Amino acid sequence: MIFAMEKKKIGKKPLILLVLKILENQSDASHPLRQTEIAKEISAVYPCDRKTVGRNIRTLRQIGYPIEKTKDGFYLGGRAFNAQEKRFITEAVANAEGMSEEQKRDLVKRLSSLLNKASR
Repeated sequence: MIFAMEKKKIGKKPLILLVLKILENQSDASHPLRQTEIAKEISAVYPCDRKTVGRNIRTLRQIGYPIEKTKDGFYLGGRAFNAQEKRFITEAVANAEGMSEEQKRDLVKRLSSLLNKASR
């Protein structure tokens, strides 16, 4: 689960943020998500269905989020780095001189947070 929340009433407004967070962290061009998959994850903390997810995706697209649609689902486009670029940067940091191993691990961890779960 991408978010840790108690199962309680959170209201309908945060649903759009939950949809966005799931798309940010669990989708890319190689790993699109269907509306039902997103709804199932959100339903762990708040009742949600496919149609609600669809409405929220439409709204996010209307306000400018680069959410792409494929035959297999949706994903958030416009990533800062792809998986190959992340590996290159990670290896460069690991082999860099002038930083302690702890500093290198911290930097790699922060860089990894820029990527979605699918390409980590």
